[in-house]
Amino acid sequence: MVLIPAGEFPMGDTFNEGDARELPVHAVHVDAFYMDVYMVTNREYADALNWALSRGNLISISEDIHTRAVYQYQRWSGGYCGWDPPGADLCNGIKWDGHAFSAASGRENYPTVMVSWYGAAAYANWRSAMQGKPLSYDWSTWACNFGSGYRLPTEAEWEKAARGGVAGHRFPWSDTDTIQHARANYFSDASYTYDTSPTRGYHPTFSPGTWPWSSPVGYFAPNGYGLYDMAGNMQEWCNDWYSQAYYSTSPYDNPQGPASGTDRVLRGGWWCGEGHYCRCASRNFATPDFWYDCVPGIGGFRLVLDAE
Repeated sequence: MVLIPAGEFPMGDTFNEGDARELPVHAVHVDAFYMDVYMVTNREYADALNWALSRGNLISISEDIHTRAVYQYQRWSGGYCGWDPPGADLCNGIKWDGHAFSAASGRENYPTVMVSWYGAAAYANWRSAMQGKPLSYDWSTWACNFGSGYRLPTEAEWEKAARGGVAGHRFPWSDTDTIQHARANYFSDASYTYDTSPTRGYHPTFSPGTWPWSSPVGYFAPNGYGLYDMAGNMQEWCNDWYSQAYYSTSPYDNPQGPASGTDRVLRGGWWCGEGHYCRCASRNFATPDFWYDCVPGIGGFRLVLDAE
């Protein structure tokens, strides 16, 4: 993890080129926090699943061919993640052989895929428990107890971290406001003037290849805070409930999103999305139980820890 210092930044679309949900631009101050340098990998998630399995009452596993998934113990809704049996060449990054979990061969260092918001929050609790920290998420309500252990970043924390300490730029780098395949794993589209990549379409290094066409964590250069993959590769879950109009009522200090909702915030763009979605201001969303479709690149996440 790296320390993201406290400070103010203009949150939202300063270029006035995105969606209405990215406006109005508003000043936000967040306290200092630590953030994972990389998105959580398949290997890390598989290791945590094995730890949870060893506890006996944290997870349940469905082995039905139509619903191969991991759930909260004896709760068959809001699955955590999907899995594949050994030898299956599907898009899950996690394998289950009937006894233990493992990362898909060759995909150990790739970001998780097909992990729901619940699965990301559960991982935060598992990681906290493994390190003797208080749990951030209530197992019954999934409410977040800020100031405890590991948790998902707020949307404001994520955007501040993505900007790398330099405000007013389109992407997580500050030397240019254009994007190319040399910078990120995304779908290059010439219809966006700021997409100047000499290669178009899917990233040529990762497609065609093992599905999905994501990239290993740390492949591209980090931003100013030393964070990798803050643009492209996999969309990342944030803690916040999503509201299109939230920016109009967002508080100045440490905004934590709406009190309730039906969708959770996603940030960061993805390998099959255009550069438009890789902008620091871009916002996306999905239902928190969304784990069953890897094509959009949903299922990535990284954790934060409040600075003491």
